[in-house]
Amino acid sequence: MDPPDNTSNFCLSGCCLIQNSCYNDQMPGKNYKISMSLDPGLRKQINELPDRFGVYILKDAKENILYVGKANNLKKRVMSHFQRPEQHAWDFMPQVFCIDFIETANENEALLVESQLIKKYQPKFNVIWKDDKAYFYVVASKEKFPRVFITHQPKDLEWDYQAGPFMRGAELKTLIKDIRKLFPYRSCVNLAKKPCLYESLGLCPAPCVNRRANVKYRYSLDTLFSILSLYRGAPLRIEGYDISNISGTLAVGSMVVFEGAKRKTGDYRKFKIKTIEGQNDVASLKEVLSRRQKHPEWLQADLILLDGGKGQLKAAKGLKSPVIALAKIKRSSGKVFSPFSKSYVLLDKLPRDLRDIFLRVRDEAHRFAITYHKQRRKKIFSEKK
Repeated sequence: MDPPDNTSNFCLSGCCLIQNSCYNDQMPGKNYKISMSLDPGLRKQINELPDRFGVYILKDAKENILYVGKANNLKKRVMSHFQRPEQHAWDFMPQVFCIDFIETANENEALLVESQLIKKYQPKFNVIWKDDKAYFYVVASKEKFPRVFITHQPKDLEWDYQAGPFMRGAELKTLIKDIRKLFPYRSCVNLAKKPCLYESLGLCPAPCVNRRANVKYRYSLDTLFSILSLYRGAPLRIEGYDISNISGTLAVGSMVVFEGAKRKTGDYRKFKIKTIEGQNDVASLKEVLSRRQKHPEWLQADLILLDGGKGQLKAAKGLKSPVIALAKIKRSSGKVFSPFSKSYVLLDKLPRDLRDIFLRVRDEAHRFAITYHKQRRKKIFSEKK
């Protein structure tokens, strides 16, 4: 998503509108010591910045963008430019006249917004982002059976899939290694004439010999890159499903919806199980998913998360949206499954951002299903009385 030409109206879903504090007359907040000589107006703007994740935009008196940066704490980061400016900052800090900012939900989202703004406006003093060499991207090459790899400069490549930018290279490499167990992918530069070690380990679909598996491989890549985009901080639409019953009676299903880490309760749906008798959670889930697919007017999910394991994944066969399943073990741990592998990944192995989102979606689907089941039981019992 590219920012529009008018940055004052720019908004990325999941973050706040850009805030213009150039002419803000509100009362200043807590004062901080600032070393560089500043006029009172600029000092006031810095003191009024929030202590939150976000992106700041430094402008001159003609509203030209001098520099764009991200921060875990907007106020402290901008303040540091004036207290302890880096060597290159001395070239532009005296020109700063006003400061705009965008609040974001987390560091990854701030990184995404920062990169979009820099690439669109090409601020004179943003050297690092112009060559992209300081950050990481995951791409899949533009081939019949794409190769998945990490790069610093995706703009120099032809690719079918891309996720990024990412800042923590070591964490990204660990994530790619771990979720390869769920979504086996090709990593060789040139296709071999026979399967390699990765195929025997279940980490590659071996397109060198399984040349008819293209459709399934593409579906696997769709899911892989949906998860990578979610890890980047993009507000993907996630649907979570669960089944609730007591010994097969009064069975119900739930569908909850998240956009990124935020619930979208207006899109929640309840399902009474109509065609399944007795306790059969997998068949009940299959009915729920089938009925959901009959509603094209509902927005399509970027990712579907099922409460369960391999059995529940069988119920999702044929769905258009990428699907994973989470079998919870303890309060904050579990196993993540995919339709493309016999293996699983422990939830604890995933980065905290992903782990927290998966748990929230699973727990909310479980809560919503149980609540609806209790409502049905209460209604039945009251009618009998």
